[in-house]
Amino acid sequence: MELNQGTDAQAVFIRPYGQADAADTLAIFLAAVTETAAADYSPEQIQAWARPEARDLPTWHASMQDRNSYVATVDGAPAGFSDVNPAGYIDMLFVAPRYQRQGVARQLIGRVEVHARQAQLTELIADVSITARPFFERQGFTVEVEQHSMMGGVSLTNYKMKKKLLDSAVCLSGQLVCHTQDQANTVRDHLPLHLALTRAEPGCCSFNVTPTSDPLVWQVEDYFEHAAAVKAHPAGQR
Repeated sequence: MELNQGTDAQAVFIRPYGQADAADTLAIFLAAVTETAAADYSPEQIQAWARPEARDLPTWHASMQDRNSYVATVDGAPAGFSDVNPAGYIDMLFVAPRYQRQGVARQLIGRVEVHARQAQLTELIADVSITARPFFERQGFTVEVEQHSMMGGVSLTNYKMKKKLLDSAVCLSGQLVCHTQDQANTVRDHLPLHLALTRAEPGCCSFNVTPTSDPLVWQVEDYFEHAAAVKAHPAGQR
């Protein structure tokens, strides 16, 4: 899930989940469980976890809304999703198999952490699969306890993991405003490279530039590990 200069030219955008994302996010979940996680769980465990026959879109959509979910897109196509509730619990973080190792999960967890810090939460908690554990550890989570949860009468191993949110981190939020359509077109042309360069900087945990309802305005959110990383960020890129 690390930044890959070769593929990150395909810009990863993070935006809030909407009802139109229900079918795509459910498909991502099912593909990630049945394909990606199949390396670490038996077919019986995968079936108990995925339960495709028991899932319907209205229930899925309601659950996604309740969990304050975010969707990642690559070239406009849904590539992954995550969430965080008011207590700092991450229920799901899944990436479509075709978008693995393109920075999607890293940007999602960064956006979730920005949300948590803005809500003044002190920690993030997640029940993490065997498959996802190495990724969460790279993002600063530590294992609290190994668990053996029952799903559909089948035992699945996962891990209660936690990340303390340190006060030294810096979250910046603002808007990029263009005055003409030509300026907006220039932003769109150069944005993928700008995203890749900023995300590759030491200390940058998350950097997202999200379109708004106004075609001349983007919402910009940076999350750096500490103030020194912000100061080292080239002024010309901001």
